[in-house]
Amino acid sequence: MSSTSTEEFASKQYDYVIIGGGIAGLVVAARLTEDPNVSVAVLEAGENRLNDPKIDVPAMFTTLYNDSKYDWNFKTVPQSALHNRTIDQPRGKVLGGSSAINFMMCAHASRKDLDNWAALTGDPAWGFDQLQKYFRKAETYTPDAADVPGMEIMDVALHGHEGPVQTRLYPVAGELDNAFAPTFKTLGLDAKEDPRKGATLGGYKMLKFVDQTYKRSYAASAYYAPVKERKNLHVLTSAFVEKILFEEKEGEINAMGVYVTVDGHSLTIQATSEVILAAGAIQSPQLLELSGIGRKDRLERYNIEVIVDNASVGENLQDHTIVPLLYEVHEGLATAETIKQPGVLEWATGEFQAGRGGPLASGVSCTAFLSYDSVREALGQDSSKVVGISNVPTAATLAQAELLKADFLDKGEAELQINFGATGWNPYSETLSGLFLHDDPGNFAGFAMGLTHPFSRGSVHIQSSNPAVPPLIDPKYLSHPLDVELVKEALLFSQKLSETEPMAGYLKDKADGMGKIIQPSFKMAERLTDEKAEWFAREATFSSWHPVGTCAMLPRGEGGVVDSRLKVYGVKGLRIVDASIIPLQVRGNIASAVYAIAEKAADLIKEDRE
Repeated sequence: MSSTSTEEFASKQYDYVIIGGGIAGLVVAARLTEDPNVSVAVLEAGENRLNDPKIDVPAMFTTLYNDSKYDWNFKTVPQSALHNRTIDQPRGKVLGGSSAINFMMCAHASRKDLDNWAALTGDPAWGFDQLQKYFRKAETYTPDAADVPGMEIMDVALHGHEGPVQTRLYPVAGELDNAFAPTFKTLGLDAKEDPRKGATLGGYKMLKFVDQTYKRSYAASAYYAPVKERKNLHVLTSAFVEKILFEEKEGEINAMGVYVTVDGHSLTIQATSEVILAAGAIQSPQLLELSGIGRKDRLERYNIEVIVDNASVGENLQDHTIVPLLYEVHEGLATAETIKQPGVLEWATGEFQAGRGGPLASGVSCTAFLSYDSVREALGQDSSKVVGISNVPTAATLAQAELLKADFLDKGEAELQINFGATGWNPYSETLSGLFLHDDPGNFAGFAMGLTHPFSRGSVHIQSSNPAVPPLIDPKYLSHPLDVELVKEALLFSQKLSETEPMAGYLKDKADGMGKIIQPSFKMAERLTDEKAEWFAREATFSSWHPVGTCAMLPRGEGGVVDSRLKVYGVKGLRIVDASIIPLQVRGNIASAVYAIAEKAADLIKEDRE
């Protein structure tokens, strides 16, 4: 990046102005500036924190939440189906966006997930086979030795080997992590092939976004740092975009730039080709509405001039939920609590600095994707008695509802994700940062159960014309009865996992022999029943922090905000590239999908420029 003052930055015109320096923004910026004749400005509200150990050291990710130097600190409105709790919605406020603060878990969408996008948009270019080259283009996968747990299902040929962001397994896991997949094998639910094939179910070791020295690999370190000296790439941090600016040309409305505040100074940054909105599923719809694109009566309520009347802006919010259940482990087993013991932190720091990984390179790395049917069968229940769907109201479009129903009834598709962590949690913390802190004596490990394809739908909308006022975020978690049923079954299944070998051998039994000892912070001394599981689902469910869908890529008459080339309906020169365009949620952590979306978007933009 050329060194310029804020005033000089604003005095220039750029071919492309990108709002947001997260995954999508930095991917698109890096790819467009491969052409030295294309100039790109990236506006990021956070700061450049490259080489910040709180970001780079994987085990320190829990310290980033609720810290305004890294996190926007959003919260939902009270969730009526969750006992009226408000739920933290962390979003990365830093160069690199949420890739700088996430759990570094590299999941992969299923074939049906991505083929559903193609079906909904009517554009086959968004299908599974067509998108695989973009997943690979973003990635450099480093295989581990053949005897490393998890390598037995990896297919090297399916992964990328020349991309900016780095992935690998974590080869030095403890006994508890290594017991996860074998426990699923005991139940006949072990994963048998690489998830990149598109249909993998079962328990396995997940790839992590870490480099060969075990540091976090994220958008700023992977896409920005190697190209930051390009003369045609201009990145302005601490730049808070307040509004997209439009002008009328030959009877059409064109995006011509943005209005931004930097250190108290208001500036206009002009774009000669396009404005690219990459602010994420919460702030992209907020910025559209602030700029005059949204539902007419909502905009008029806040005296905002209506540029495009589109009631779909901010609707269709989908997010994965998660609910934990943790157990006490036998003495002598290493968990996150072990770091508190004398000398352990110093030893762990030395291991990490020497490039050997160690506890500071750890995190959530074990997961399972399961169908509802397989969970019911594992619990010894009649799997044919599925909950009715068609007669339950849903806010999704008819096309989405039909796809969701088909996937739910498909025994080969995952409705539940089970993650494992060798750590205790505090499920009653009012903040996300406090979730990972507890005062219970002992060491703990257990499971976190999530929904892969939630039926509940929510929204994100402005509550003021002041850009500094956060939007109203209402995911309506567990508002759909089927979501409640799924979470309840997942909790009961996790209880079964705790009692299945080899995992069972690591967890302490209750004195009466009836199950395992649940971590005291969970306030549950008894075994779960159906009724207790539903109560706890509402009591302890929170977000997996994967919001999508609020500027959906769909036909305009079916809830769409952008077309299949990611252009915003009703205006020219404005494109959205981020998770908000995902029309239907995919399974697992969404970061890999956003990298792929951005890589494809860069090609679309280049094609349209030719």
